[in-house]
Amino acid sequence: MSRRESVLRLPRALVFGAVCIAVSAGGHVFAGGGPIPAPLLFAGVLGVTALAYVLSGRERGPGEILAATVCSQVALHQIFGAGAPVPAEAGFGGHAHSGIGMVLIHLVVALLTGWWVYRGESALWLMIRLCGVRIPLVRLLVMLTGEVLTPPRRAVPAFDVHPCGGLMVAEGVTRRGPPSPILAG
Repeated sequence: MSRRESVLRLPRALVFGAVCIAVSAGGHVFAGGGPIPAPLLFAGVLGVTALAYVLSGRERGPGEILAATVCSQVALHQIFGAGAPVPAEAGFGGHAHSGIGMVLIHLVVALLTGWWVYRGESALWLMIRLCGVRIPLVRLLVMLTGEVLTPPRRAVPAFDVHPCGGLMVAEGVTRRGPPSPILAG
C-alpha cells in the first residue's frame, strides 16, 4: 500500500461508517423501529468503521462496496433490534423481530448507500490517478535523460529598445461611428 493510500484509509473508513450509520438509523426509526439508544449508535459506528478500515486497503469495485453495505445493514439491523424496547404485552401474535418493512428499508438503504459510496470512492480514486500520474512520469523522464529540461532563455539586451524604432505616434486615429459626410461624398 502506498503512502497516499494509507493516508486516506482512515478518512475513507470514517466516511463509510458515518454514511452507513446515519442512513441506517434514520431508516430504522422511519420504519418503526423506535428510538435507538446512543450506546448502540456508538457500537454501530465502531463496528462499521472497523469493517470499512479493514476493507479500505485498496480501491474497491461496486460489488465489493455493495456487499459491505449489505453486511453492515444486516449487522446494524441486528444491533438496533437487540436494543429496541420490548413491548409490555405482545399477545399471541407478538414476535421478537420486525416485519418485512424493516428488512426492505434496510435493503433499500444498503443499495442506495452502496451506490452513493461507490460513486464517491470512484471519484476519489479518479482524482488520485489524475493528480498523481504526471509527477512520477516527469521524474522518470528526467532521470532517464540525465538532464533537467528547461525552456530556452532569450537574451535581453542591456540597453533600452524601442519597438517603434524611436518614432513617436503623434495622433491616434479614431474610426468609431458612421463615416463623416466630407469623406463619404
